[in-house]
This record gives sequence, C-alpha cells and structure tokens, in this order.
Amino acid sequence: MKDQTVTDRSASRRTIIRGLAGGTALALAGMPGRVLADAKRPLIGMIPKYTSDPYFTAIRQGAEAACKECGFDLVFDGPANQDVTAQTNIVDRMIRQKVDALSICASDPTALAPAAKRAASKGIKVSTWDSDIDASGRTVFLNQSDFGAMGQTIADMMARATDGGKGDFLLVTNSFTSSNMNAWRTAIKSYAAKKYPDMHIKAELTGDADLEKSKNITLNYLRANPTTRGVIVIDGIAAVGAAEAVDQLGLRGKVPVAGIGVPSNIRPYVKSGTVTEAVLWNPVDLGYGAIYISKAQLEGTLDPKKGFVESGRLGQMKFVSDDVILLGPPTVFTKENIDSFNF
Repeated sequence: MKDQTVTDRSASRRTIIRGLAGGTALALAGMPGRVLADAKRPLIGMIPKYTSDPYFTAIRQGAEAACKECGFDLVFDGPANQDVTAQTNIVDRMIRQKVDALSICASDPTALAPAAKRAASKGIKVSTWDSDIDASGRTVFLNQSDFGAMGQTIADMMARATDGGKGDFLLVTNSFTSSNMNAWRTAIKSYAAKKYPDMHIKAELTGDADLEKSKNITLNYLRANPTTRGVIVIDGIAAVGAAEAVDQLGLRGKVPVAGIGVPSNIRPYVKSGTVTEAVLWNPVDLGYGAIYISKAQLEGTLDPKKGFVESGRLGQMKFVSDDVILLGPPTVFTKENIDSFNF
C-alpha cells in the first residue's frame, strides 16, 4: 500500500500516513469522528511547531518510518508558521479525530498545556518532543539533547571562532516562549560566565521563526553595534538569517556565526566560512524515537524504573529523569563533515 498524502492550502498542512498493512485513510478537516477504514490500527497525531522548516520535514520522515514498523497510522499536522493558537486548534481537531496518542512539539509550554490536558482527559496518550509543555499536560518529554551539553557546545564553538570568546556578542533566537530555546539560552550564559568571563552577550533578539525578520534584526543590530564580535544563533532559521546579514554587510570572517543549524539550510554558509560551526541532532531520529515513545505508552510499557524505552533501530533511549528521555549526544557540523548529513 503506498502512503497517501492529503495537503490543504489553509493555515496548516495535514498528512495522514498508512503503515504497511492494507486499508485507506483520509484526513478530513473538522471531521468529528475517526476516519479510518481499519479502526483497530492505532492512530498517532504528531504536531510540529510549524511546517515551513525542513527540520520538521525530517521529523516527519522519521515518524513515518517508525509508524510503518509499528503498524500505526500517522496524522502529521502543524501550522504553516509559528502560531500557538493554531497548534491548540489542531490538538482539538485531533481529539475529535479520536487519535490514540498525541506527540507534540510546543510553541509555548504554558499556552498549549490546557489543550494537551483535554486530550489526556479523553484517554489520549500525550508526549512531547523537541520543545516541552508544562509537565501537567503530558506523560513524558523526549529531549533531543541535554540542555547543558548544548549550551556548552555552542559557547565553545563561538570561543573557538573568536580567539577565546572575548568581546560583545549578539544572540538570536526563535522565540522567548520555546522551552528548549530558553533552556539553551540559560545554559549558554551560565557556562560562558564561568569559562569565558569576557564573553558578554549584550543583546538577545527573536526572529520569530521568520527568515527575513531574523536577517533584518541582525542587520540592524550589527549596523548599530559595529564592535560586535560574533552572532550566536539558537534556531535553524535564525542561523540562515544571521548568516545572510553578515554576508550582506561584508563581515564574513570578521563576525562569525555559530550555534544551532540544520545542515540542508546552512551548508553553503558553513562551506563559505560565514557559519564557523553548527550543532544539532538528527531530526529523523527524533521523529522516529517520538513514535516509539507513543508505542510504549499505548502498550503500557513506558516505565522510568526500567531506565529506557525500546526504540527500534535506535536501540534503547534512556530516561534521564522520571519524565524525560534523552535521544542522544549532539552532533557538531563543520566544513569538513557537513556533506555527510542530508537532513
């Protein structure tokens, strides 16, 4: 059976994927009941922050692969752009579709929690990945990488690019409400204060997951602050925007960009030297692992006392606390290795 993809042109993009077994599935916007030929197959709802980033395309790829292995159906539905109200509406729509499990990457940890609680009250198994919600709204969070390790890695990358990290720096993020990005910001500043006391983050700006805004805020800041030593980015879209700003100002090699980056987006900037190094995890693996967490929830085998979750080709993903599972260590992308990564 070939996968069936249904896409609309409204504010969100919806995909429902069949596993290897037979049957036909349709995703109908606003349909109150579950639309499946075989209602015995578990239906997993996966909600990314937004669908306009290749990062989330890679997440979906991993989720599709895991659903095929597990015999699940997948509804992948997110706003076209970052919009927590749209995410909330999608949660409610998936409740009406009677999904068996919800796997969520939240734009706002507090605003999305009530919708997640509504899902849980209907018996839907709720988990989060990449960006968490309040713990009261989900059972477990799949953390793509230890927050402290990511913060240290990013600070170290910038220090390598600037002769020890001395000077004033700009930090560009996606949002001041994303739980993962806030944790990275805190970790970067805490670690830098101890190891690089002369690394001063003078401003923190948000690009709101918008390429043009990320570029423009970086352009304007660098013009107004010509002594800025480097730009730290903790969002894949912000990385591209900041790199374009640096190139437009003719500052390549003078004001390095380093931080979070998606290889398919930043490849030319890494090769040119505008982005000195970038760090991420494999988003295909993250989407894949998230589905295996839903599988454990549905089977009743999710148990922190075991210390791990069986996760197909990923092996055993480990619990790092009673409600947090760690995907694995981060990967640093450089000019020498970036061509080895295709996501």
